[in-house]
Amino acid sequence: MAKFRNGLGRVGRYWHYCFKVEGKVFRGSTHVTDHATAEKLLADKRREVALSLRGMFHRMPTVRELLTQWLEVRRTVFSTKHLVSVEGCMRLWVVPSLGDRRIDMVNTQDMLDARQGILDAGRSPVTANLMVRTVRLLWGFAIKLGYLESRPFQFSQIKVQRKPRPTVPASVLPDYLAEMDRSRNPHVPVMIRVIIGLGLRESEVLGMRWEWFDPVQQTYCVGKSKTKTSRTLPVPQWLWESINQMPRTLSPWVFPAEDGAPHRPAFLRKPLARAAGKLGLGRVSAHRLRATFASLHAEFGTPITEIQGMLGHLSITTTMIYVEQSLENKRRAQDSMGRRLGLMVDPPSAAAAAV
Repeated sequence: MAKFRNGLGRVGRYWHYCFKVEGKVFRGSTHVTDHATAEKLLADKRREVALSLRGMFHRMPTVRELLTQWLEVRRTVFSTKHLVSVEGCMRLWVVPSLGDRRIDMVNTQDMLDARQGILDAGRSPVTANLMVRTVRLLWGFAIKLGYLESRPFQFSQIKVQRKPRPTVPASVLPDYLAEMDRSRNPHVPVMIRVIIGLGLRESEVLGMRWEWFDPVQQTYCVGKSKTKTSRTLPVPQWLWESINQMPRTLSPWVFPAEDGAPHRPAFLRKPLARAAGKLGLGRVSAHRLRATFASLHAEFGTPITEIQGMLGHLSITTTMIYVEQSLENKRRAQDSMGRRLGLMVDPPSAAAAAV
C-alpha cells in the first residue's frame, strides 16, 4: 500500500497522486519517475479540478476560452517556448476568425480556410502544418476535459517533400569542435561536446546538475526530460574528462550563468551559427547536433534500438527521423555493388604499379 505525502506516493516505478476536494477523492498515476516533475503534474491536476468545481468546464467554451484554459492548466508542465509557440500560432491564424466560435461548432471547412489563409499570406506549408498540430492539441485537450467526444472536423497536414537536413559529418567534426573552442565563454565548447557525445536536448544540457553524475559508474542520469522519464547514459572517457575540467561552484548547475541560474535557451544560438557559417555546414542548430549524434552512431553500427534509448524517444519511428544517411556510406555501397557486378575495377595500388 503506497503512502501518500503531500498528495504524492510511489507505486512501483511511477509517482501517483491522491487528494480530496469537497469530499471527492481524485487519484491516478502521473506516469513519471521524477519527483519534481510529479509535483508539477500534481499542481496541474489540482488546478484542473479547481477550475472544474468553479463551473468553468461545465459549459461549452469558445476557441479563445479553450486556449486560455489550456495555457492556465499547462503552464507548469510545458516549457515557455512551447507555450509561446501554441499561443502565438492560435493568436495569429485561428483566433482572429474563429475566436468567438464555440469549439463544437468549428467544422472542417473552417479549418481548411484557416490553413489556406496561412498559405495565402505567403507562409510556408511548414507553418500551416504547425497550425494543424496546434489545433489537434487543443481539441484533444477539450476531449480530455469532457467537452467533446471527438473532434468536429477532419483535416490533415500538407505533405512536404523532405529535404536533406544539415548535420556535422565525421570528417568535419574535429574542425567543428576546434571552431567551438574559440568561443569566449568556456561553457560553449563543453556544452557542444555534451550534445554530440550524449545526444541530449538543448534544454537537458542547460539543466545539467552535478548531483546527477555517478563518478563510480561514470554515468549521467537525465533527471528531467521532455518525455517526463529519466534515463541513464554512459559518459565516454573523452567527454568525462572535458566535463570534469569545468570549475565547480556553489551552484548545483553544471553550466550556471552569471546570476547562478542556468543559461537561457538562446545561449548557444550565436556560436552555433558562427561555426556552421564558417565551415559551410548550413543551419546547424542544437537540435541538428542531436541528429548528428544519432547519425554518427548509425554510421558506426550502433543498433537503432540503442540509439532510441540514448535519445530518450518513446517510439523508434521518431528515432529514424533523426538518423541522416551519410553520403560517403552511399558512395561506398554504390562502389561495392559496381565491383560485384564487374562494372568497376579498382585502380592498381602504388606497389603493384612499381613492379
